[in-house]
Amino acid sequence: MKPSQLAPFLRTEDSRIQSLIFAQQFSRDLIERLVRCADQCRSLMLDREGARFLKSRLADKAVALYFPQCSTRTFTSFSFAAQSLGMMVEEIRDTELSAMYKGESELDMLLTLSTLADAVVMRQMDAEVGLTLAYEIRKRGMQTKIINAGSGADQHPTQALLELYTLLSHFRETAAEFGDHPKTVSFVGDLKRSRTARSLCYLLGNYPKIKQVFVAPAELQMESDLLGYLDECEVAYECLESLDDVIGESDAIYMMRIQDEYSATSEELRRRYEQYHLPVEKLNRMKSTACILHPLPRRAEIPIEIDYDSRAKYWDAVRCGKHMRMALLLHMFGRDDISSASLF
Repeated sequence: MKPSQLAPFLRTEDSRIQSLIFAQQFSRDLIERLVRCADQCRSLMLDREGARFLKSRLADKAVALYFPQCSTRTFTSFSFAAQSLGMMVEEIRDTELSAMYKGESELDMLLTLSTLADAVVMRQMDAEVGLTLAYEIRKRGMQTKIINAGSGADQHPTQALLELYTLLSHFRETAAEFGDHPKTVSFVGDLKRSRTARSLCYLLGNYPKIKQVFVAPAELQMESDLLGYLDECEVAYECLESLDDVIGESDAIYMMRIQDEYSATSEELRRRYEQYHLPVEKLNRMKSTACILHPLPRRAEIPIEIDYDSRAKYWDAVRCGKHMRMALLLHMFGRDDISSASLF
């Protein structure tokens, strides 16, 4: 679905995001606004007075982090982002310590969090839970903000935002300039079950001049629903089975690990998956200006030696995540006008 086709209950009356469930909710204009705000947050955090100013922006708000599915980077990134804006942070990670252990439904538990907190950031295996909660909140007249921090193998919209932010930083382009320059972004590995790859593909659908190449074994290739979306957006794409066919023309390579937490992976497929790794010896075939990304955690698909190559930007993306999530929270609460902080 294009942004205009998404459910109206995901937006506030002034067209801000109330519940972030899909990467398709980000228009090109909104991306530009979020990038500007993230840049401002990044700059202000370097200065004590600027950091103090940011800490006052959402000091009257509380956020609940609901993460029953494992997470390191997204959980800590949201926690630090919220605290940097002055928010009170509460977390639930083990549902066996909640009333769900007594038989409470997940929806009732989430409605409780939504009643007590001003925002709920959630990660769970079921892709429908966040959308259901967003609908119930709007139906009940509540103003709580809902953020999808990873929904099974379906979507991870804030990860897509920080990856795009990292690409802009690498290419030294503004969000407005990015779509004007043709580029090729290659997605490599287990694309069928990668929520991060899916969300970044949707986000890049705002930029028709960015060609997307999907490199994966046939049984792990990108799903047809996403390819249909790219057709609607008139975005050029190609599905390949060999990285060698595109490594020399790629401006960015987004590497994926095998996503075997969602379903079993045969030993035969594991062996074949090695051809979707990026060994050090392939670096000299890449453009000197290219960018290497990975949503992390990684396994053997990127050896640690590549970390020291100037084109490796996945650790930069971790840093970008905090500032982009700060910008998103500020936007959702209507507190993203922080230009007055320039006096600091």
